[in-house]
Parts: sequence; structure tokens; C-alpha cells
Amino acid sequence: MKRWRILGVLLICLMAPSFVWAQAKVGTAGVQFLKISPSVRAVGMGEAFVAVANDANAIWHNPGALARLERPQGAISWIDYVAGLQYGYLGLTQPVERFNGAVAVSMSYLTTDEIKETTPDRPDGTGRTFTAGDFAGGISYSQMLTDKFSVGGTLKIVSEMLADKSATGWAADIGTFYDTGWKSVRIAMLTSNFGPDMKFVEEEFPLPMNFTFGASMYAINTNDRDYWNGQDSLGTHALLVSLAWSHPNDNLEVYNLGLEYGFHNTVFLRAGKKLNGWTRKSWDEYRTTVNAGEDASADNPYYEYPLFSRNGTFIGNGASLGAGLNLEKAGLTMDYAYTGISFLGDIHRFSLGYRFNKRFL
Repeated sequence: MKRWRILGVLLICLMAPSFVWAQAKVGTAGVQFLKISPSVRAVGMGEAFVAVANDANAIWHNPGALARLERPQGAISWIDYVAGLQYGYLGLTQPVERFNGAVAVSMSYLTTDEIKETTPDRPDGTGRTFTAGDFAGGISYSQMLTDKFSVGGTLKIVSEMLADKSATGWAADIGTFYDTGWKSVRIAMLTSNFGPDMKFVEEEFPLPMNFTFGASMYAINTNDRDYWNGQDSLGTHALLVSLAWSHPNDNLEVYNLGLEYGFHNTVFLRAGKKLNGWTRKSWDEYRTTVNAGEDASADNPYYEYPLFSRNGTFIGNGASLGAGLNLEKAGLTMDYAYTGISFLGDIHRFSLGYRFNKRFL
């Protein structure tokens, strides 16, 4: 009973920031690149990953789970994003056995191609170009408080640059992870990008804060042992089911659903879905309502993440597919994920992960 009371108190504390986010305020928060998940595995599962987080990408998805990783791990990902944007990420984790915890470092960036400068007087260009970019560097620490409960946090320096102007600030993530001890059910919570407003030139803007709650379990696993440290205890067939609920400060709630099927702990297939509510209107339906002079605010497809599709198709409305390969003896993992962002096109993501054979501390 005592452990459930502790969990209840932590839940209230972590959810407190979300109580003030009562409605969607699209476009009101800055440094949006902080929302881009670097984990290709997580993206393939619809980013329902806060209660999975059993690899180096826990740095981003839930630093509270880092203390459970027994071996140092690294993760690197690169995305040729839409509209000429490039995104990169590097994360390294290191268990600290004497403290029963773990430390980690990470960095991420988003850059543009060269952009042609135009002015009202010279709409065809001045002959000059400029770039824009974002950067975040962080350090994390996670601690096991009991054999089933861990907590952790990340402190990040964040910078945004446009031509010769820039803004700099800091943000923090706080996460918890709880192994219920029943079957393989895990429960986790994360408050991310919490920090003071940043200032660009003369305008201040808030960070994209978010509260996430999630749960996961193995619906099928022919090996009942634990699955930490690269899923090295999974059986011949394993089906991981994960759910998450997110409440951002600049949009409506997002529901995340994810599946991961593993065969011989080597080959993985993944599918996921993100949605704001269980049903969404297509763009054409939304425009029809607007043109009829009716209130269509509740059906705005812009609330769908990641954006809407013209005909409301499954893939266009927040669905993702993925696959992975785990080379256990080599300590190497390779992952791929596909997402469609409507008119902006398709995104193909790739990442590499590595599990070191020994600790460095």
C-alpha cells in the first residue's frame, strides 16, 4: 500500500504543470525542434515510449529510466527532414554502480539549407543568403530509489539562431519509471522542456513544455525474464504494447499507441499512431463546415499530429511504421521508421545504437 501512496504523490506533483494548460494555443511556443524525437525506434511505435525507454534514447524519452541500464550505451540518429531541414542527435549513457544510478550526455541540432535573402524592394533576392538553426546540449542523471522505482532528470542549454540574431535559455526534463512487479507492466511519467521563457530580439516566448504519462507491457513473450539492456531476455516471439497520453502547453492532448513485435530478439517490426482525440475530420470536411458558416473549431485538422491528410487517411493522420535489427553479439542496433506529413511529404529516419561491453566508471 505504501508504494502506491508514493506513486500517487509523484503523479500529482508531475501532473501539476499540466493543470494550467486548458486549451490549444498552436504556435505560441518556440524552439519547436525540442519536440522532435531522436529515437527512430520510438517513432516507429508512435512515440508511445515513455514507459518503454530501455535503451540510450531514454535520455530524451524518460531520463528516469536511465538508472536501469546496466551497460553503457550510445545512440546516433540523423533525419533528412521536410523543407530542407536536417536534424541530428547523439546520446551517451554511463551506469554509475556505486551510486546505483547513471549519467548521460546528449546533443541535438536542427539546421536549414542556405536561404535567399529578400526585401520588399528586392523581392527576387539581394544576392545574400542566411541560415537558421537550433541546438540543445544536455546532461542527465538517474537514480534507483528502490529495486522497482527510479527517477531522473536532464538539464539542457537551448539556443535558437536566425541569421545574425539568436536566443539562448535552459530547459529541464524530469521523469519517473515504475516496474509494478505484476506481469511486465511498467508505468512512467515525464515533464519535459520545463523552464523560463526565452527572448528573441525583443519578444519573449515560452518553451514547448509537455507532460506525458504512459504504460507498457508484453502481451506476448515466450521468455518471462526482464527485458532491460537491449531486450536480451526476450523469447522467440514477443509483442510489446505501449500507450501514452501527452498534454503540451501549445496544443491539445495527444494519445500515443504503439506496438513492437520481436522475433528471436533480432528482427523487429513496429507500428504506431498519434491522434488528438479518437476521430478527426479531413481537410475537405473541415473546409465544408467553414464555408457553410458553421463553427468548425472543434474539428480543426491542424490539431492532428503530425499534421493532417487531405482525405483523413490512416498514414497521413499520425501513423508510423518501423523496423529494427538487433545484432546482440556485436552490441549494435539499427532502426528505420517511416512517417507521412501530408502535403510536406514523407520522412524516412535511420539510427544506430551501440551497447558497450564494459563500464567506464
